[in-house]
Formats: sequence, structure tokens, C-alpha cells
Amino acid sequence: MRLRILNLDGGVVAQPDVVGRPGSAVHDLRRWGPEIRMACDFWAFGRFEKVLGDALGGTVDSEPAVTLYGSGDFHHVSLALARRLTEPVNLLVIDKHPDWMRGVPILHCGTWLRHAGRLPNVRTIFHVGGDLDFDNAYRPLAPWPWLRSEKVRVFPAIRRFRGGGWSRVETEPLRPDPETPLDPARLERLLEPHRRELAARPLYVSVDKDALRESDAVVNWDSGHLRLEELTTALRGFLRAAGGRLAGADSAGDWSPVEARGPLRRLLHRVEHPQIIVDPETARERNERVNSRLLEVLAEEARVSASVDGQV
Repeated sequence: MRLRILNLDGGVVAQPDVVGRPGSAVHDLRRWGPEIRMACDFWAFGRFEKVLGDALGGTVDSEPAVTLYGSGDFHHVSLALARRLTEPVNLLVIDKHPDWMRGVPILHCGTWLRHAGRLPNVRTIFHVGGDLDFDNAYRPLAPWPWLRSEKVRVFPAIRRFRGGGWSRVETEPLRPDPETPLDPARLERLLEPHRRELAARPLYVSVDKDALRESDAVVNWDSGHLRLEELTTALRGFLRAAGGRLAGADSAGDWSPVEARGPLRRLLHRVEHPQIIVDPETARERNERVNSRLLEVLAEEARVSASVDGQV
């Protein structure tokens, strides 16, 4: 499976074990990082998509690829990657935040999933590992028709979501209680009602490292609750339920110093980013370990799928 690194902010290219993997390709898009970081208008995003298509050799992915592209400030780049898919897919999103806000007139790292869900080939969205901005003041911006119809199915990290429309939506958390980590047996039980849907089509995976604890990943946002082992357990379980059919994958959440161009992006940086002190070398080491582990799991599951297919 191809590994693509979109260098928007220098976060991933600082990881030699990732960049040096056989077959990896680095695409220099640093000119665009400050232009789209956190948010941009749809016209600018369309221009970015054109440049991305030129860099990747076309507007369609002819085979599955894994794409790493830096900070979670760029999670809306996943929308551009999802638009490159042509076959019907289910979408697995592992993220501390919902990223599905509606009614926002710009494209933001917190709105991309709303637009991805409207793509005709994206059938069911599985949101895993969430905790913040689901049942607080942002609750009215959730896609309630999708949640009630189960187009979006939610597996929080450690707690059920409460209040408002959540009383009519199933939100069984990954952990049985906040202190007991997810294990494969519990995940098997959680996935049981969803196996038919997961087996129906390939899975596209998008991971934001902010779903992980700070001791596992260093991000530009507030950190989540999951351990790296829990993330890989969830990833393996969903991929196996999909028969190992991976349409592609991406990962964001690699910390980088914020360089944002324009008054809107600078304001968002001041208002939305938490005030954290980061050691760049610690960030590089932890995030490189996460990226390497994700790549290993994706490669292993792809080999298992290919082996099973060869026996049929």
C-alpha cells in the first residue's frame, strides 16, 4: 500500500522512521499550510484540491493509499482525500472531537465530516473515541437526522453522551468504565450489531491523534483518553469486520508550530487552541511511534485480507 506524506507544516517529515519507509512519497505543499490551517473558504479549498490533484497525479485514487499530513488543524484535508474515492465506502473516524458541525459558512477542521457525509459514495460513518463538544453547547450543531437514522454511529471513548437528542441515540462507550481499557473481546461485542453494515463495503479510515492520551501523542489540541493499544485494537476490529477491505486511510494530529496566514486563522488560533507547552523532540518521538504503529497495523491487516482472499 502506498504511503503519501503531504508536507503542509513539517510535522511528519521530521520523523525519519516514517519518511524513510520503502515506497513513501513526500509532496511539498508547505506553501498551502498557512493558507488552509484550521479553516478556509470553499474557493481556496478548491484551489488546494487542484494543486493536490496535480501533486498526486490525478483527481482519483486508483488504489488504496495511506496519507499522513501533519497537524489536526488540517483535518479538513480528509475531505479532499475522501473526494478522491469513487467506490461506495463506509467511513471510520477516530477523533476526540465530532468534526461534524453544520451551518458554518467556511470549511473548518471541525466541519469536514459534515461535508464528507454528503458525498454520494459515503454510506455509513462510524465515529470512535470522541469525548469533547458532543453534548455541550455545540450539541445543536450535530447532524441529528444522520444520528437518528444511523448513518452516523457513535462509539465514545469513556462515557455515554447525555442530554437533548442523545437520549434517542445509542452511544455505548469503548471502555466499560472510565478506568478499564478497551480489549478485543469488548470490541467484538460492541461491533456485533454493525457487522452486516461493515461487511457490506470497503472502509476508509481517518485518525486524529487527539483521541490519544498526551503520553502517547502530542497534538495542537487538547488530548483524549485512549491508549495507543486501544486505538490499534479498534482499528483492527473495524478492519476485520470489513473483511480487511481498506479503501484508504489518513492520519492527522502531528504537532507543529502554528503558522497561520490571515486575520481569521490567527483569531481561530488564539481562541480555539489550548495554551500548551510542547517540547518539539518529545512530540516528534511520540507521534512517530504512533504513525509507525498505525502503518504496521494497516499493513498487517491488508496482508491478512490478501491471504484469506487467496485461499478462496
